Amino acid sequence: MSFKHRLPFALCLSLTLWATGCQPQSTTEPTMTPDAPASPGAGKNDKSAQPHLYRLNPTPRQGYELVLTIQDAPGPFKKMGWSALYQAKGCNYVVNDFAGVRGEPEHTVVLPFTERPDGSFAATVYLDAMLDEDYYGNGVCQWTLTSVGPWVMATGSPAETLFDTDLSSEQLLAEQPVQLFYWKGYYPQSKVDGFKTWGNSTREQFAPEARDNLFSMTLTPKKVQP
Repeated sequence: MSFKHRLPFALCLSLTLWATGCQPQSTTEPTMTPDAPASPGAGKNDKSAQPHLYRLNPTPRQGYELVLTIQDAPGPFKKMGWSALYQAKGCNYVVNDFAGVRGEPEHTVVLPFTERPDGSFAATVYLDAMLDEDYYGNGVCQWTLTSVGPWVMATGSPAETLFDTDLSSEQLLAEQPVQLFYWKGYYPQSKVDGFKTWGNSTREQFAPEARDNLFSMTLTPKKVQP
């Protein structure tokens, strides 16, 4: 919790920081377009305004195709989403002037995907999807891909289990298949509504009695020739 949310309401009224310290802030991330301009009223010390500032690279070249293969599925997965997380390490902005809190830029890009004739799914991610720019007047922010991958659910109901998988940038560059295992007992949902699981890299990481009741998701990356 940031400092601004711990300030009593009466104290906020007496401070000149009212506009940035006490007003509620949206956490909804807008849909980005390659050349979206900064929001006219976006303050650079407003965390919710950051996605308005960042821009996508209109001509990315460092592409990788990711293919998802699901084996021994416990049932259909009718809801799926792919995304890539980017961060700009060493580049920071002021979250709260009064407290002196700073944050590092990060942005999630939703990836389109397709289903292939063999039942697998594919999406393309770009290492250079984000535009390196001087967003804060302190030098160029250098973006790097942190992780990328899909998640699947039985139908998309909020109560269902979300089965998540991703690759690090190092795994992506290695261009080697990465397989993760999941317990079928969590399908379509666990005893906890909205449960999320990332799976395990080996069967031995599960209890012996669960090892015969697993399915897997495999991500295979391949560099796209420009």
